[in-house]
Amino acid sequence: MNTPTASGFITQLHGHINWDYAATRTRVHSLYELAKNRVWKTSEAPWETLTDRRLPPSRHQFEPLAGFAPFDALPRDKKNACSWHRHALEISDILHGEQGALLVSSQLVSSMPTVEGKLFASSQVSDEARHVEFFSRYLLESTGEVHPPSEAVANLIETMVNDSRWDYKFIACQILLESLALARLQEIRRATLVPVLAYAIDFINADEARHVKFGTEILSQHLATLNADELQARSDFVVDHLLGLSNAMNIYTRLAQAFDWDDRELRCHLRQNRIRHPQPRYDLFRQLTLNMKTVGLLTQKTEQRLSSLREP
Repeated sequence: MNTPTASGFITQLHGHINWDYAATRTRVHSLYELAKNRVWKTSEAPWETLTDRRLPPSRHQFEPLAGFAPFDALPRDKKNACSWHRHALEISDILHGEQGALLVSSQLVSSMPTVEGKLFASSQVSDEARHVEFFSRYLLESTGEVHPPSEAVANLIETMVNDSRWDYKFIACQILLESLALARLQEIRRATLVPVLAYAIDFINADEARHVKFGTEILSQHLATLNADELQARSDFVVDHLLGLSNAMNIYTRLAQAFDWDDRELRCHLRQNRIRHPQPRYDLFRQLTLNMKTVGLLTQKTEQRLSSLREP
């Protein structure tokens, strides 16, 4: 089956032209100034340190497939190839998420109601462009290919770019996508044996943390003006998409297909692995929960829904 290499969208964007240029000097302005001073170049990353494919991409203790009998039975060279295939699938989804953030942040330049919000959104466009540039080059030079997005990631990106409401775009990008990206990249940073990837993630995480701060600053003010039903609708929007991402497991389904493994056995192994190593899942939910609480999206109903998702 041929996988499409591109898809299109047509959306009605509700934008704002603000004629008030008064310098308010809020925290958003400070974040914009910080963004201008923290620009880094992907071309200056140590690309010469790309790890030999004969070595695994991650430390053994961080390999989620370790302990899965069909994986352990592979000879060393095929085991490394399998680890690199898994790594390429994961980084591909991160790359697609970064392109989603690039598209949405470009829309936010028009959609944001304040001038300083538009200015910071423009800096985020530049940041996300660097992230797309880095991860696409990294994949092509380390594994030779970029895998198509998982269904859940593609659905989230299409939802973000097609929604005409700026606050829903903002919530999806700055709270959901950026929170998940921060947690996942921190985990990859701890695990990686690839120097150029570790180098870039340090810069990318600083960018993402700045984007999240921008999101919490704007949303905490905006969401405070909504009634309880409007707030819950936005909170449900986050959890519904998180549920979709959590249940998809497309990466490991594709991995099982590629290596002719039993999908159910692999899922069982991964669940046991999460029980033995709960920290990554805890970090993911901690980051998202903290950001939702900061902006006022962590309602009692939402907290109950998230508590059930925290279980391995």
